[in-house]
Amino acid sequence: MHFRPFPVLTIIAVPALAALIALGVWQSQRAGWKAELITQFEQAAKAEPLLPEAALCGQTPKPGEVVAPPQGVGPSLRMFGHASDGAAGWRLFQAVDLSCGAILAETGFEPLAIGGPGGMPPPAPRTSPDRYLVETWPAKPLMAAENSPSTNEWHWFDATLMAATLKAAPLNAAFILTPLSGMPDFLTRTPPESHIGYAVTWFGMAAAFALIYAVFHARAGRLRFGPRREDKGATRE
Repeated sequence: MHFRPFPVLTIIAVPALAALIALGVWQSQRAGWKAELITQFEQAAKAEPLLPEAALCGQTPKPGEVVAPPQGVGPSLRMFGHASDGAAGWRLFQAVDLSCGAILAETGFEPLAIGGPGGMPPPAPRTSPDRYLVETWPAKPLMAAENSPSTNEWHWFDATLMAATLKAAPLNAAFILTPLSGMPDFLTRTPPESHIGYAVTWFGMAAAFALIYAVFHARAGRLRFGPRREDKGATRE
């Protein structure tokens, strides 16, 4: 085998190839991690739900923990969002007093009034869920509108302003409680199969990149398998 790599091209190609392989490995690991989370959630959903006090104050809180229905206290904050069926409207959150501080719990949903009076049928009555889910405190969206406490219209979770509005201090700004209606969104949004597909894509790109690199050198006469021509002639003589 004869191989004389182009120095500059190789300096660029080696880190690029390593990055593609690393991304493939990372997505493979995420597929296993997501599958494990789904298994843990399915087991937790079948178990007896914990009390919010025990889940959030009696142990290290874990996202995905299933808890019993909390008892909201005081007025509701109207957070713009969507119901489990995709309907747009206002998610209603109340503060739940715990020994380790207050936590926001979603206790209702107010659909948007579209078309004025008579333009939208009244929403079907919603049954109170018997299980809630511990979720991480949502991050502020990149293009979020400004919150308006005076009209009780919220577009992102502002711990300081919400605590002042609800007069609930200290307010837990690490977790919220949401009704459990099937598999959580953070587990279904990108299932393990999608991560495997991403991994295959990255590994495929790495293989294609390596092949292009090899073909480029072969066409330039810098990569050759077997003895060189002069070596063949010397052997015949």
